[in-house]
Amino acid sequence: MMPAAKILIVDDDETSRYVKAHVLTRHGYGVSEATRGAEALKSIEAERPQLVLLDVRLPDANGIDLCRTIKARHPGTVVLQTSAAFTNVSDRVAGLEGGADSYLIEPIEPEELVAQVGSLLRLSRAEQELREINELLEERVAERTRELIEANRRLALEAEQRARMEEMLRHAEKLDALGQLTGGIAHDFNNLLTVVLGNLDSLEQWLAGVEPKLDSAPKLLAGARRAAQDGALLTRQLLAFSRRDALRSEVIDPGRAVGGFEQLLRNALGERISLTLTLAADCWPIRVDRSRLEAALLNLAINARDAMPGGGSLRLTMRNRQVDAPSALPSQVALAADAPPGDYVEISIEDTGCGMTEAVLQHAFDPFFTTKDVGHGTGLGLSQVYGFVRQSGGFLTVESKPGAGTRFDLLLPRAEPAPKATVHSRPAKAVMPGGSETVLIVEDNEMVLEFAVSAISSLGYRVLVAATADAALETLRSGQHVDLMFTDVILPQHTTGIELAQEARRLRPGFKVLLTSGYGGASAESAPEGGEFPLLSKPYRQVELADRLREVLSSKSEVTAG
Repeated sequence: MMPAAKILIVDDDETSRYVKAHVLTRHGYGVSEATRGAEALKSIEAERPQLVLLDVRLPDANGIDLCRTIKARHPGTVVLQTSAAFTNVSDRVAGLEGGADSYLIEPIEPEELVAQVGSLLRLSRAEQELREINELLEERVAERTRELIEANRRLALEAEQRARMEEMLRHAEKLDALGQLTGGIAHDFNNLLTVVLGNLDSLEQWLAGVEPKLDSAPKLLAGARRAAQDGALLTRQLLAFSRRDALRSEVIDPGRAVGGFEQLLRNALGERISLTLTLAADCWPIRVDRSRLEAALLNLAINARDAMPGGGSLRLTMRNRQVDAPSALPSQVALAADAPPGDYVEISIEDTGCGMTEAVLQHAFDPFFTTKDVGHGTGLGLSQVYGFVRQSGGFLTVESKPGAGTRFDLLLPRAEPAPKATVHSRPAKAVMPGGSETVLIVEDNEMVLEFAVSAISSLGYRVLVAATADAALETLRSGQHVDLMFTDVILPQHTTGIELAQEARRLRPGFKVLLTSGYGGASAESAPEGGEFPLLSKPYRQVELADRLREVLSSKSEVTAG
């Protein structure tokens, strides 16, 4: 059995380094870490890793210059360059010209990281084998010919696999769409922060006695809260571009949802394309993942923009529609047309662009199919739109002709209206549910821990705290009575809250756990295969925390944990 490949991770960001190390260790690689360039060179001399996962920005060195040094001293060492700051085409070109074997944009999907590392290591091994064959070729030409053909075949397969991985890498090019939105998003965030900080300054002066009378204190608090909630919404919209998570469906008013997304669409389209929205006032409610709906519409809008390089117009129309037979609708392409007859909300996006030929249209939704130049599209956008519509129980139709534009119709099934009384509509002075049970809080961020302890204690619960998974398990092993563990997903010491929860369940069958996280992939990681542990996403408010704690504590379990 071949020994595990050794990988050196060079990154001064603790969280990023932890995530990479955790993912690669789980897949059987031997991992070591360094935070500075000088430390990395010493480690390479001592341990001779097969692959170096190298961040571009380091405290004491430029990652590209460091890559040149590594390649000069150890030509056989594979270097995979990463960066969250240097993400445009010229940065990647500079990294590859500096000797890097590949270049990844952060944040990196775990599957992509593992696939890229595996591909590079396999390609490195194949190249080494080919060099050995060439050294013996003169002495054993006839005997080695078959081996050389086989090695070349393997090399071709590796090259094909590497090309496939590069196609997946180009998925990160979707983040370039954010370049169209950067100015507007920065402007929006600065506006929100101005409201929050300004209102807090006024309240601080009032509390300090500088402003003896402040009749508008409740208004200032409400304004700061609204700004913070809008900031949380912007964050969720950005996270939707960088992760593939399960649908978090909710019943929404589609007209209000799309109307609130209008400015982002206009920012993405630019000034040369006019956008017209026609939204019926009486649209039925639909049950969808709001962020995935917005991502689907943005994908279609960006495709329309690219089809109108000289400018044009885009019309987005929404209306109620009763469909007797989806498969009978007039359309060149009808996807998921086996959906049942019934009431649907139809969202139509029609552009005046160059259109598609029949041959292109038949493959438009195939994963990785694209007619755009390399570096300008991944071919995943329309397949993601299809997946979202299909998961939501709907279907879509497409009509397009060269020179006559394209029309997409997304039909999403009607849902029962959401109950009017929701957590968010609770009056500020309403009594929040509490209890007398014991809650173990596991959180390494001091400010978040302080808030959680204060909020949970004020609800009447007895609180225990732990900053690490080891400390939490020590508390559970000590025999202390604990009714529920409230833990962050991202924890120090290379342990996740999900692993901690699983170990806690082994110690105490039926033990109740509530996860929390602000990391984009947390929900997708915790939810699959039945949703073993419930999740409360950050940022959360005290009323949401109170309701979720009571909900989990009141749920039934086969064995009572004590």
